[in-house]
Amino acid sequence: MENGISPTPSHPHSVSPHSDPPPPLHPISQATTPAATALQRHTCYDLLPVSYKVIVFDTSLPVKKALAALLQHGVQSAPLWDSIRMRFAGMLTVTDFINLIRHYYAHTSYESALDEIEQLQISGLREIQSKMGLLRPQNIAIHPMQSLYEGEVCVALETYLKTYDTEVKGRLTASKLLLKDHLHRIPLVDRRGNQETIVSVVTQYKILKYLAANAPAVTKLGAQLHELGIGTFENLATATATTPLIQVLNLFVERNISAVPIVDDQGMVLDVYEKYDVLMLAREGAYYDLEMPVSEALVKRAPDFEGIHTCTLTDTLGHVLETIRRMPVHRFIVVKDGRLQGVVSLSDLLGYLIEH
Repeated sequence: MENGISPTPSHPHSVSPHSDPPPPLHPISQATTPAATALQRHTCYDLLPVSYKVIVFDTSLPVKKALAALLQHGVQSAPLWDSIRMRFAGMLTVTDFINLIRHYYAHTSYESALDEIEQLQISGLREIQSKMGLLRPQNIAIHPMQSLYEGEVCVALETYLKTYDTEVKGRLTASKLLLKDHLHRIPLVDRRGNQETIVSVVTQYKILKYLAANAPAVTKLGAQLHELGIGTFENLATATATTPLIQVLNLFVERNISAVPIVDDQGMVLDVYEKYDVLMLAREGAYYDLEMPVSEALVKRAPDFEGIHTCTLTDTLGHVLETIRRMPVHRFIVVKDGRLQGVVSLSDLLGYLIEH
């Protein structure tokens, strides 16, 4: 591990036969739909290409270096490694940087923030999050040989449930709670006795791309979105070009969303401010000017921005999945004549496919 960043792992199918087996599955994970059945037949390893890289940060790495590495590699998150305990230590995500910016904005001066950020290590983020009441569990991970359905939908959430709310476990299936709490990614950790190896990360996008490439596993491909009831169309979180950036950052946290559509007075979609855009803001040290309009913050956006993916309520499920198969997509902004109607997230799509 050089400069706190791990090298590319070996081929995924070269895992030691002495690896501990995946944990037993909870009976609520039984697949009952075509998509869930298709996912149940494959392991998380099956999603991984023959050659790939995984970025892993040591928890002793300075936050500024981690930020630079995320931007350099064009990723929004990375698994963490505790080199003292020699164990997986959670995930570093854009949300961590959003909370850090909000913390400095509310509690320190610009000069103090600059001094602190120079010394702050990744391990120090948890202390800040604890003060903010936003501490998240560190141990959510799944075995690489877990099937895609149980691994993504069951085992990780059982860890979550044991950590937090045991009463919820009796009211909701694990799959519904996973989608409800918007766990967009889950690390794959191979355990051999007391040794752990971070293999990769499974995301909702990777699973949807797999389903899109295996269309026979999906029913109602010709049905339109308005017929299927997929998406959010009421109480949408939006902003205008003049909305202060701090309000948009607060929306990310308070509404547990990853993007905010920017609209004009007539509801026409002008742009979308995404969580990933915050990384560019953090790199420039813009902890002091969060009252800037969001339109000004968008100017600082990364030059490789993928653009906004839109759809209409008359688009079919097959059309949406084909878009996901061809290119990276984080969400679809639903429009009619250019006006905002709703948002279809990857969680919406995955939830529908697993349950129908």
